[in-house]
Amino acid sequence: GGRKPSSPLSRRELEVARLVADGKSNREIAATLVVSERTAENHVQHILTKLGFANRAQIAVWASGGGVIEGDRADFDDRR
Repeated sequence: GGRKPSSPLSRRELEVARLVADGKSNREIAATLVVSERTAENHVQHILTKLGFANRAQIAVWASGGGVIEGDRADFDDRR
């Protein structure tokens, strides 16, 4: 599997988490990923459930805190 063991989320859920962190609405996420708004909503709900979060703001903090860094840690390490 290509999934990182450090994240319980699927690749698609990681994409959605990134978009939530960018402040996107479910409608904007749906448009970006070319899925229905209901599908985007379901992805967000799955992320909340898997991570034990109550709201989108927590997803945003988790994602921007390095929860969705994929392979390239250079950007992350330079933010001292």
